[in-house]
Amino acid sequence: MKARNAGSALVPLVLLWLAVHAALLAIILAMKFLFTKAAILAMLVMAGLAFLFVRFSGAPRKLIHSPVA
Repeated sequence: MKARNAGSALVPLVLLWLAVHAALLAIILAMKFLFTKAAILAMLVMAGLAFLFVRFSGAPRKLIHSPVA
């Protein structure tokens, strides 16, 4: 009786293990076929530009007012 219950308890774990590995395989294959070198380079350039924009655009600038005569 206990062996049968242990076997039925392992089935969901095995299915979960298979689902996780299938998802990982899908992600790896998608990265392999969809992200070519050009796409990776474009993503790196966009990430660098976003970093520079956030880094250097945060400081407010003082306006220079001309005196009104």
